[in-house]
Amino acid sequence: MMAEFATLAEALRASFPPDSCRLLAVREHGDAAVALFDTRPSAEPYLYEVYYDRTNGRWSEGSSGNGPGWHRLDSNSGIGVATVWEEAPPGADRVRAELDGQTVDEEVLNGVYFLVWWDVPLSHPQVTEFRVNGEWRRAPTMWERFNVERERMLRDLGHDGGGLTSA
Repeated sequence: MMAEFATLAEALRASFPPDSCRLLAVREHGDAAVALFDTRPSAEPYLYEVYYDRTNGRWSEGSSGNGPGWHRLDSNSGIGVATVWEEAPPGADRVRAELDGQTVDEEVLNGVYFLVWWDVPLSHPQVTEFRVNGEWRRAPTMWERFNVERERMLRDLGHDGGGLTSA
């Protein structure tokens, strides 16, 4: 049986031990909520998203995962909540993202951004800009981010590919 709680705050505290995890942000909408946790606050952040539902006045934890995405809010419809979150570039204090023509502009807190769109069909938001030192800058594309990560990985392996071969 799924644990149920009188308040969302109680459900949030039950998701992870508070002494080893940090709650970064919570967004509530009607009988649903989504929270972003840092499950490794003493080192490089490990971000984790958890959905919550309220039924008959009681909150319970729903699905969760280590990446942003889309979550169905009602099993009888194709409507849900879309999220996008990650560490922000150094010096960023705001982020902008777009979903189907709807732009959201949010504050970056503790080096992390967390944006939420409620009551949307299956979709994927795109971060478009970061404000760094008072200036809006284009966000890197997914391909650009992939290449940066690939270069970092190859560098960590000593530039020789560490046994990786190409065809």
